Amino acid sequence: MVPNNGSQLPFSRYELSDVQLAAQIGRALQDQLGASRQATKTVMRWTGVSDHTARSWLNGRSSPSGLHLLMLAAQSGHVMMTLLRLTGNDELKLGLKIQVIERGLEDALREVRAIRAPS
Repeated sequence: MVPNNGSQLPFSRYELSDVQLAAQIGRALQDQLGASRQATKTVMRWTGVSDHTARSWLNGRSSPSGLHLLMLAAQSGHVMMTLLRLTGNDELKLGLKIQVIERGLEDALREVRAIRAPS
C-alpha cells in the first residue's frame, strides 16, 4: 500500500497524497457531473470502468491512474483544470477555455448559416 504522507509535485506548490488526489478528482467530477446515477454512467461510458470504480472516483475514495486519468481529462474540462492546477500549469487554463469558446462560436455560426440558407 502506498503511504498517504504526500509527495511534492515538481513545479507545483502542492504537496499531495493519494487520498488528497482522489478527493480532488472526485470533486472535479462532481462539480461537472453531479453525484447522481447518471454521473456514474457518464464516467463508465467515458472510461469503460465498472459501476463500483466509477462511484469510487466520484466519491473521492480512489483515484484513476494512467490511461483512465487521461481518458477523464480528455472528456472532463474540470478534471483537466484540476490536473493543470495540481501540476503548476495554471497558465494553460486560459488556452483551454479559449478553445471551448471558439468551438461554441463555430457551432453557433454554423447554426445561423443553416437557418439563413435558402431552402
